[in-house]
Amino acid sequence: MGLMLISAGSLVYEISLTRIFAVQQFHHFAFLVVGMAVMGIAASGFLIAIRPSSPPASLLALGYSGAVLLAYLIINLLPFDSYSIAWDRQQVWILLLYFLASGGPFLFTGWAVGAALANASGESHRLYAASMIGSGAGCLMALVGMELLGGEGAIGLSIALGLFAAAVFSARPPARAGLLALGSLTLFIFMLAPHWLRLQLSPYKPLSTIRLVPDAELTFSRWSASSRVDVIESGSIHVFPGLSLSASGELPVQAGLFVDGEGPQPITNLSADDPALHNLASHMPSTLAYILRPHGATLILNPGAGLSPLLALASGAEHVTIPTDNPLVTEVLESTYLGYSQGLYSHPRLAVSPRSSRGLLSLPDKRYAVIEFALSDSFHPVTSGAFSLSENFLLTKESVIQAWNRLSNDGLLVITRWVETPPSESARAWSTMIAALREMRVSDIQSHTIAYRGMRTATMIASRRPFTDNELAVVRNFLQENGFDALVLPNLETDEVNRHNVLPEPVYHQLYTNLLEKHETTIRNYPFNLTPPRDTQPYFFHFFRWRQTSDVLATLGKIWQPFGGSGYFVLLGLLVFMILLGIPLVLAPLYILRRRSTAAVPRASMLLYFGSLGAGYLLIEIPLIQSLGLPLDQPALALATVLFILLLASGLGSLLSPRLSLRPALLILILIISSLTIALPDFVQWILPLPLYGRIALTIVILLPLGLLMGVPFVSGLAHLENHSSHLIPWAWAINGALSGVSGVLAAMISLSMGFQATLFTGGLIYLVAWFAAPKFPRN
Repeated sequence: MGLMLISAGSLVYEISLTRIFAVQQFHHFAFLVVGMAVMGIAASGFLIAIRPSSPPASLLALGYSGAVLLAYLIINLLPFDSYSIAWDRQQVWILLLYFLASGGPFLFTGWAVGAALANASGESHRLYAASMIGSGAGCLMALVGMELLGGEGAIGLSIALGLFAAAVFSARPPARAGLLALGSLTLFIFMLAPHWLRLQLSPYKPLSTIRLVPDAELTFSRWSASSRVDVIESGSIHVFPGLSLSASGELPVQAGLFVDGEGPQPITNLSADDPALHNLASHMPSTLAYILRPHGATLILNPGAGLSPLLALASGAEHVTIPTDNPLVTEVLESTYLGYSQGLYSHPRLAVSPRSSRGLLSLPDKRYAVIEFALSDSFHPVTSGAFSLSENFLLTKESVIQAWNRLSNDGLLVITRWVETPPSESARAWSTMIAALREMRVSDIQSHTIAYRGMRTATMIASRRPFTDNELAVVRNFLQENGFDALVLPNLETDEVNRHNVLPEPVYHQLYTNLLEKHETTIRNYPFNLTPPRDTQPYFFHFFRWRQTSDVLATLGKIWQPFGGSGYFVLLGLLVFMILLGIPLVLAPLYILRRRSTAAVPRASMLLYFGSLGAGYLLIEIPLIQSLGLPLDQPALALATVLFILLLASGLGSLLSPRLSLRPALLILILIISSLTIALPDFVQWILPLPLYGRIALTIVILLPLGLLMGVPFVSGLAHLENHSSHLIPWAWAINGALSGVSGVLAAMISLSMGFQATLFTGGLIYLVAWFAAPKFPRN
């Protein structure tokens, strides 16, 4: 029970840490958190090797709880500034301290579990199973804890579970009672979240910036399992992305809604029927779609806090459907801010679906006159991959194809993105739209598409049928009245280009035209990556190419971006850091054990075997977490679900390992991984239309045999060591964790560069190496 509790606490901490990073920084860094977890376990193997007489388990559990508290205080009170790291070397040391502090709790957990395994006397499979099952339970506890207790409360829960584990390990009744009381008190204090325990955000987060405005007032703040939502009211908030400079009149009062500190997404204090809003809407770039298709059924994807649905209603859309991409945002707009938004979410012409944006697109029974990919995220200057780590399943080629198939016979597909210099974000959206139309075999794409820009945004519209001459006249009139510049238009004349928002060269027009006429060649020759994202590689903001290296190094520390704009190179740095950290953790225990023991030393095959198991596990786990974020809607839910299934199933597999033959089990595992690599994209599309419980159930079904067999090889290897070289168990524990830590970062890099299937394929190859190494264990 003690192992189950401390393992559960570790997973609560691990998942909570991803949410803490998502809110505090600009990404959840799930791959890094998982990597630091297993690297902490590797460090525990090192300590067990150099100190065979481990501390009492109760003391290790206490150490775990103390390490969680220390890590949270360091992360919270010593904020890391990713924007100044390129010129402030102090930030490098703070980042290093973050890594070490984050991995500290896992060292104590690994020490407790590893010491138990080293002294298992033939029961290693049962103890390992208890740890894995406890870890699986911790995944569910993390989701519930985040929903009910918030981010700070979930950290308190992980500390309390460690104290409860210490109570179970303790042999003295008074100590047990005291530890149980201390755990309960800790949980209560974190639930209250006094000021000194509240999460401090990076000063460069938009939420931190807006709170510096004198009249800014925080009126709402709440955590859910998948996000933290804050609402700020201030007279300085005015958000109408792409609003024409021709617009007149006073901008309405708005509140700013922030998700994980990013935003603001405006909540507008105007009714959809207000004439003032109708006037503003007539000067928004997306309104052209509602002029061309008046009074049609509309689907707004990524609606944010409701601005795009509000503008669609004001522009005359007969009926508007919006998804629930974030349940907490929907709850805020349906209850707390329903009055402020003039009853937007109860408007008779607005329907709120419980499904996500991609979930709605997967339903084949509805057709729309307009489908709009709304611009609800804030502007980010992207040049070299600083924001490239986030998955975006809405802006992929498959998503655009699904939207195209949901249009009526004369329907319009609308995408609006930010304009950047040099062209990147909007150009990639255009590239994705063109690629989708080509895959749908649309003939004469130019007659089906138009694109135009204002000062800050670019809008692209694709029609199911060619635009008529009358419609093109309406388009030209709309662009002229609002001062928008045509980028792509049938029969576009030279004097119509670069007319209003004048640039030295019409670079957007040239690039958009080249992408339309010479798609592959333009993508290949362009300095940034404009390849259309896929569901298996959904990194819309990953623009990095190796040819940019010299430019990145030349501008390092001179531009206002996280890590000085060198986002992708940070992954390389992390990989090197993990390798340098892992090498001594693998080799030092082996050196010490060789000097202490007269038993036979392991051959290279044993190093290969346990190293392959460590590397392979995360090369399978990480892409599954990433790819299943699409059908499971939220990264946090995908993380918890995949970890829960794999850990629980691996625990069951370790229990069954004495009854299974190792090499056949590994071979079947490799076949399952190979099948999953091929079938995963189709599986994801197949389950998308199902209700959430159905998607989760089928995810469990497909991952259960995988996790079951992934739990067999490591325990079988430990059983071999118990019988022949028990002194090498700590070393096996260390190498398994060290290679897992390296592969966690490697998995993220492979997914970014080649996609999830390539990462799964690599994991399968690594398990094949383990299969070859398995029969070559030395027999002492």
